[in-house]
Amino acid sequence: MAFIWTTNELCTHLQSSALAENARIGLLDSADPSIEVLLSDFGDLPIQITVTGDQILVSAPLWEVSALKDVHQFNHMALKLNPVNPLSNIGLIDLPDGRELYVMFGELSAGSDLAHILEEIDVLADNTIAAAELFASQLK
Repeated sequence: MAFIWTTNELCTHLQSSALAENARIGLLDSADPSIEVLLSDFGDLPIQITVTGDQILVSAPLWEVSALKDVHQFNHMALKLNPVNPLSNIGLIDLPDGRELYVMFGELSAGSDLAHILEEIDVLADNTIAAAELFASQLK
């Protein structure tokens, strides 16, 4: 049987990896625990990592729907970006208080080796910053 990460195991390995040199890494304790990585090289960009079943979801916030001038235009632009954006997509999640948040996200197998997970974190951070710059004109 292949190795599958748990959230706790992955957090421990990330904390002892080279990533920890330029990031704060901790476990967010909730009903579904996740890992928060604050990347100092990216202005403390928060990356959340969740291990569920056979996949790892890595995501970073972009902005709330309410921050956009024209949601329809942004959605159109985001859908055009998704097919050409390597390893990352833009999605929309509901926050517990009813607000909606755009996120940049990528997914990996929960059996991925640590090097691939670290690559996903780095690429996601780059893509999040690039998307924020690309779509800055869409903000109010």
